[in-house]
Amino acid sequence: MALERLRIESFRCLRSAELAAHSSLNIIAGGNGTGKTSLLEAIYVLGRGRSFRAPRLSGVIADGQNSAIVFGEIKSPDARLGIQVARSGTEIRINGESGGTASQLAEALPVQLIDPNVHELVQGGPGERRRFLDWGVFHVKHDFLGGWRRFRRALQQRNAALRQGASLDTIAAWEPDLLAGAAIVDQRRRTYIAEISPILQRYVDKFLEMTVTLHYRQGWPDGADLAEALAAGADRDRAYGATQAGPHRAELEILMDGTPARHRLSRGQHKLLGAALILGQSDWVQQVSGKQSILLVDEPAAELDAEHLTALLAGVTDSGAQVFVTALKAGALPISSDHQGFHVERGEVSVLV
Repeated sequence: MALERLRIESFRCLRSAELAAHSSLNIIAGGNGTGKTSLLEAIYVLGRGRSFRAPRLSGVIADGQNSAIVFGEIKSPDARLGIQVARSGTEIRINGESGGTASQLAEALPVQLIDPNVHELVQGGPGERRRFLDWGVFHVKHDFLGGWRRFRRALQQRNAALRQGASLDTIAAWEPDLLAGAAIVDQRRRTYIAEISPILQRYVDKFLEMTVTLHYRQGWPDGADLAEALAAGADRDRAYGATQAGPHRAELEILMDGTPARHRLSRGQHKLLGAALILGQSDWVQQVSGKQSILLVDEPAAELDAEHLTALLAGVTDSGAQVFVTALKAGALPISSDHQGFHVERGEVSVLV
């Protein structure tokens, strides 16, 4: 699976751009502020239905325009994806049919990002790691999405009942669905972590030569089941107006040689570990699903010395994913693989021959 063609309209500074992508490696060169990152962001939006730069998707619309459009053609299997972001809402089209969902985009175009903020996967809050974990589980555990949706619907209803001061019976009425969905989410996460850990270690060996351990905290006390935790925490939930126990409170702790990574590593090492997490996950998703992942790599040289930059780019280009990587100048990165080059200047994208 590879993104063969990409068309962008009124997306940030990219007024109109169209490109035919290389199935393995694409290098996007240009000065700062020319639109390189916006091009990566457009691909990310096409595969995720959200931005990695703007909290609200409408923030990608070019100044003075009413909407932004990203359209992509995928090969093996063939598919056409489109997303139109308007100030009044978003429309997703799959193979020309409207009414598509973000989960359908994600299933068709598995997009991962390695950017200067990838260290937040290690240093940031638990929500960052839960999102990372669930993206991978979604792609390899086919009943995960249904379980997650069932859990989230029940959680939202239970929280609404808590905020309204509803009776204990009304609050408890949502718990069977919550528990059933939570059981699927929790078990699939645990299985996935066990599966991905050996692959992740191979990438950490390339970059850091340390032992990495993923420790999953389920979101309620060890040794108790979730039903017990909900009963024990009923008064606290009513005080907070929200459910305090469940997989939405889970944490993925990352240990390096037995010590929490956030306390042991330097900023540059955090970046390398974050990249290893992304690459390991991409590798496993490709192995299990048979889908080629899309890796977006923005400013890889930031905070890395020449040796570690070379190691990172070798890991990226050897990953089997379709890669889009930015650089200030064509030829500035230590990459010798066959690739297609593009130049971005003042929002215009051209092919480098």
